[in-house]
Amino acid sequence: MNMNIENALIVRIRPVKLLILDVDGVMTDGSIIYTDEGVEVKVFNVRDGHGIKMLKRAGIDTAIITARSSKVVAHRAANLGIELVIQGAIDKAAAYDELLAKTKLHPNQTAYAGDDVIDLPVMRRVGFAVAVADAVEEVRLAAHYVTTLPGGRGAVRETAETILKAQGKWEEVMRRYVTTVNRDREP
Repeated sequence: MNMNIENALIVRIRPVKLLILDVDGVMTDGSIIYTDEGVEVKVFNVRDGHGIKMLKRAGIDTAIITARSSKVVAHRAANLGIELVIQGAIDKAAAYDELLAKTKLHPNQTAYAGDDVIDLPVMRRVGFAVAVADAVEEVRLAAHYVTTLPGGRGAVRETAETILKAQGKWEEVMRRYVTTVNRDREP
């Protein structure tokens, strides 16, 4: 990435106070598994979850807007401390407006990560639009940043780290881990 792109991204990312995530294809790899009993199963990446926790520790909130409705998503959101969750949002732009009204944030203070065309209306309005590596072409072209990792396989963590580094919060977040490691080491 050349310096001009890096600087342009930093300018976009610095105001971000809320990262909004799609679920299927972003927080998961897009697969939906059903048991014989009809129970829906989704697989989430633990590093992605930890990235969300790191954002929260740095004062950056996370929200979910998803077109599908699933108890699994509600459980995952609760596990990660994500309180802003809108499921069944076929009109993601309307759901985004609802989030803006609830949080009182300006669009440039929001980021969105998506993978499919249903995500485009929100991606075109946020300050920092992210496409996962395996997103459809239209989404990758609309994004300010395309992750190197695919959805459900580290893309959320990569996005979290990108935000934290661009905002100058990475070292502060990492101090928690470095301090713990150093205490356990012998001189």
